[in-house]
Amino acid sequence: MNKANNERAVSRPAVFREPGALLYAGNCQDLMKASLAGQVSLNAWTRRGYPGTDLGKALPQVCSVGGWDATTPQDWGLREHCNEGVKIAYLARGSLTITMDGRKTTLNEGQMFVVRPWQLHALGDPTIGASHIIWVLMDMGVRRPHETWLWPDWIGWPERDRKRLSELLSKNEQISYLASRDVTRTFLEIHEVVAGGDIEGGEARLRLLISMMLLQFRQMLESQAPVLDLALASSKRTVEIFLKRLRHALDEDWTLENMAAECNLSRTQFTQHCQVLTNMTPVRYLQMLRLNAARQLLEDGRQSVTHVAFDCGFSSSQYFATCYKKRFGFSPMETPRQDTLVQSRGDKLTAGIHSST
Repeated sequence: MNKANNERAVSRPAVFREPGALLYAGNCQDLMKASLAGQVSLNAWTRRGYPGTDLGKALPQVCSVGGWDATTPQDWGLREHCNEGVKIAYLARGSLTITMDGRKTTLNEGQMFVVRPWQLHALGDPTIGASHIIWVLMDMGVRRPHETWLWPDWIGWPERDRKRLSELLSKNEQISYLASRDVTRTFLEIHEVVAGGDIEGGEARLRLLISMMLLQFRQMLESQAPVLDLALASSKRTVEIFLKRLRHALDEDWTLENMAAECNLSRTQFTQHCQVLTNMTPVRYLQMLRLNAARQLLEDGRQSVTHVAFDCGFSSSQYFATCYKKRFGFSPMETPRQDTLVQSRGDKLTAGIHSST
């Protein structure tokens, strides 16, 4: 990988910028607050706002390396978010519940887990138990499943070996692994270097340790003879993830162009995948999501028609009303509220009981 690619991987921004967006990259503020309050011991070297000591120019492409040590159960957890890189972590003590794309798994001492940038995940159930976790979070220049991984120059592997590890991590989304003795030993050494606090003096050793950990992890994965799924690293899956999370960002000013750009695909590619997945064009699918969401809000009865229109991404309440009536057969103002629907069902049930008696 050349220097330009390396710099692109380091400087690439998160896909979304604000909490609540589709692929919001969280920076673990709950962990930072717990550390400042003395609830948990945090030793980490970081950049981009992640909690810990600023790396400066050391360890290019590393977003965070280090760990936390919680000797007692905590009253906080890391809420659902995405990372700005690939996280490989080892649980040195205790247990930890992780929820990955809706699937909940409890890890025990000696296990590892991997989180890719597009995976929504939360740590805790909902709070963190007593645990010691060590991690390496590296920006590979990817935010979506189909993109090409860019490894740091300082990991001096042949290209074929970089490509193989990329395949093992992108086309296999197993959440947890039992760490080998070698991987365990290297993670503990990584933690020891970071806990020493000397970035300048420890950088060279840490580069070697991270490279060694990745090599040992790759050997561990190869020994399991994993079956790789090409679909996990396809552009179709990128679109599938985008469409699944689109309902959480309906107020964005979406066009065909910026939806395709959000998936890092051409308009033609994006449209073709959308039609296969939804049997609709992207614009039609977006409007369906917006109208269905609007109906739910109107049935709830807590917002005005105008507020609902704008919250669901419509540019005017008049246009919203026209589209709404065309889809549902009645106007937004005529939408029955949820309490009315419940009362109506109750009245029908009562009437049915009386007629049967």
